[in-house]
Amino acid sequence: MTKRKSQASDKAPPPESVPVVSPHRRLEVSEHRPPALIDVVRAIRVAVGAVLDLADRAADVISKRMEGRA
Repeated sequence: MTKRKSQASDKAPPPESVPVVSPHRRLEVSEHRPPALIDVVRAIRVAVGAVLDLADRAADVISKRMEGRA
């Protein structure tokens, strides 16, 4: 005697659907990273600019003091 499987057990539950991401879509996701990098570069430029301004002011003060002594 062979057992017959019921129709319900013949069908496996459908696998959970995983969103399919096309290569073009992946490119869009990777494009979100550069703005963060751009923000870091901007912050570095602002910091370097501030250091250069400070160095320029210090050079002016030193030059004026040197002229006053001469």
